[in-house]
Amino acid sequence: MAKKRVLLGMSGGIDSSMSAWYLLQKGYEVVGITFNTVSPLSSPESSHFISEAKNLACKLQFDHHVMDVYDDFKKEVIDYFVAEYLKGRTPNPCIRCNETIKWKLLYEEAQKLQCDYIATGHYVRLIKKDGIAYIQKGVDPLKDQSYFLWNLPQRILNKCIFPLGELLKSKIKIQADELGFKSITEKKESMGVCFLHGSDYRDFINEIKPGIKSKLANGNIINQEGEIIGSHEGFPYYTIGQKRGLALKKNHGECVAKIDAENNILITAPKNTLFSTHLKVSEFLSCNPNFLQQVQNVNIRIRGLDYTTPTPGSIELIADKLHINFNKPVWALTPGQSIVFYQDDMVVGGAIVDDMVFDTTV
Repeated sequence: MAKKRVLLGMSGGIDSSMSAWYLLQKGYEVVGITFNTVSPLSSPESSHFISEAKNLACKLQFDHHVMDVYDDFKKEVIDYFVAEYLKGRTPNPCIRCNETIKWKLLYEEAQKLQCDYIATGHYVRLIKKDGIAYIQKGVDPLKDQSYFLWNLPQRILNKCIFPLGELLKSKIKIQADELGFKSITEKKESMGVCFLHGSDYRDFINEIKPGIKSKLANGNIINQEGEIIGSHEGFPYYTIGQKRGLALKKNHGECVAKIDAENNILITAPKNTLFSTHLKVSEFLSCNPNFLQQVQNVNIRIRGLDYTTPTPGSIELIADKLHINFNKPVWALTPGQSIVFYQDDMVVGGAIVDDMVFDTTV
């Protein structure tokens, strides 16, 4: 029998590199692909990940392709990222990239290259239940990335393989060392938003939008009574719940409760008033089309890099809006962020937060 072909997304890091090795050990024919999301104007060091992926593919003797996607990446991800902040929202660029760039192109290129499956180095598992494919949390609780994959459609999920889902990162690093892959085990892992390269998002916005900081500086901060209690440096540089950096006339002890982008105003409120027990959203996805025909009890995760226990609650579809009820109040939900629904350790759907209304004081 011919080997099953797998298209593997490769970033040059340890996770995708070791995924290649594990797939080869299981008898798959691996084809690697690396998406170049780096601007042609960037320094050569910025695209070093491409040569690292190619070198690994050469060492393990499988084909590797490079696809330049910068123009689309800038339009769909970077411009979206900046635009969301300029609307007073908090974007999640990784989830946006999954939908418009990474997984979309992996699926399309797998078809062109006659690959049976798609693989990545995500620490998640795939489970099928009643003919429906679901993302399941990875075994390693410190590396689980299920939150970021809630918006993948069935046509993509049914082609996925996740070689690292059953493994612990610590054991993967030991295995890589034993195999002699010193360059990838010693490489500093990238954290956060890839195109920020470790810099603050505020500096990035200033670079993309020259002059925006001076234009928006000295906006008013008002409390819920409409009193001007201070000034700010520009609304895009603040998020809901933020207290640090507010130049208040006196110590009011308040946090950002709402961002009025149109008028360059921050509206504050006491920290204990920024709680919600109910939410209505219009942008959502469920893995199972029949799932929302009745009320569902779920565990709700509201931040991707937050290791706190998910909040129990329920979801219900009413007149094209998904109503989300939290069994206990959650703090500082932010327009633009993703919230993800679980049953046990299985992702059953997710949504994007619309405009927020805080309804509970704790």
